[in-house]
Amino acid sequence: MIEIQNLSKSFITPRGKKTVFSDLSLTVKGGKFLGIGGESGRGKSTLLSIITGLQKPDSGKILIDGKDIFSLSDDEICSFRNKSIGFVSQEQSFLENLTVLENVLLPAFLSKEGRLKKKEVIERAKKLLSDLGIEELSETSPSYLSGGENRRLLIARALINEPEIILADEPTDAVSKKQAEEIVAIFKELSRQGKTVILVTHDEDSLKMCDEVFYLK
Repeated sequence: MIEIQNLSKSFITPRGKKTVFSDLSLTVKGGKFLGIGGESGRGKSTLLSIITGLQKPDSGKILIDGKDIFSLSDDEICSFRNKSIGFVSQEQSFLENLTVLENVLLPAFLSKEGRLKKKEVIERAKKLLSDLGIEELSETSPSYLSGGENRRLLIARALINEPEIILADEPTDAVSKKQAEEIVAIFKELSRQGKTVILVTHDEDSLKMCDEVFYLK
């Protein structure tokens, strides 16, 4: 379960202080598929970044299974994020000098457990690519992938450490309607398997596929 309690966040801009959200509270039950909608600039991506611990709020708490993640040290937050949260970023942040398979493996090999179980992790990565329909691209550079294939690579990389929480930031951006439906269907299936999934999107069709929808206004 994810509990967001009285969360506030603002930024200093050339035009002065901008409040992104104030006193925001939200509960996401385990195994739910939550969609977060709202117009651009409402703080959707910022909220995901705070849940992962990449940004800190001005005030408020993020409780994951009852533990306030901001009570942890920076190293502990980093370790927790790598193990427990799969983050599908909006940016296609790949290392083009590595293959698709090697990019998927990166988060696992950043952890001691992943390095110790190298063979097992490689087999898991290959299965993820197969399940997502891009196994034939495993030895390809990400620079040659289409938009939809890139999104599937991001999903595979987010799942490699078998996290219980999946956060996806505009994963259907710049893909076709059919590809968007296929991508959201993947997240829906993950929630059926017991994963807690939070999808940030401006696409109303994608939001309709979620169990619940929360709008930032």
